[in-house]
Amino acid sequence: MDAPRNEDPTAPRPAADSRVSLAILTVPGQANPFGTLHGGVMLRMADECGAVAALRHVGRGQVTTAAMDSMTFLSPVYVGERVEIVAEVTHAGRTSIETRIEIYAEALHHPGRRKVGSGYALYVALDDEGKRPHEVPPLLSTTEADRLRDEAARDRQAVRLARREEARRHDREFL
Repeated sequence: MDAPRNEDPTAPRPAADSRVSLAILTVPGQANPFGTLHGGVMLRMADECGAVAALRHVGRGQVTTAAMDSMTFLSPVYVGERVEIVAEVTHAGRTSIETRIEIYAEALHHPGRRKVGSGYALYVALDDEGKRPHEVPPLLSTTEADRLRDEAARDRQAVRLARREEARRHDREFL
């Protein structure tokens, strides 16, 4: 049974409370002509799993994807394998939530999961109508590992903001 949750919407929450996993068995309709899973299928699953982790942290309303970055695929996934996506919140800003997402695959005839991908996604918390951003609870930091996680997340956020500005600049230049 899950531990009781602090119902105070502004109380800091531990990252572990947001941890979630999603698993499927892959089928031919999800594969390319070479029998490996389309990267887009894994990205969709990663986005869904990351969004659920973000929602668990926020505790109310909706979330929308703001960015998926640094998703790296390490090896192919083949039709018939079990794929598991695991996500956990790694940073909470004022209205944004970052999640780390890891992807694992397992051949059913040879059990033992292998890591096939990892990355980060950023979500924005929205009200119940999905219209306005709202503030999110902070992420609880109590250990040295938590502090290192927080520092790395701030660094990723700075890179993300620079990429966002660059994308806006290119849009003006392109059109």
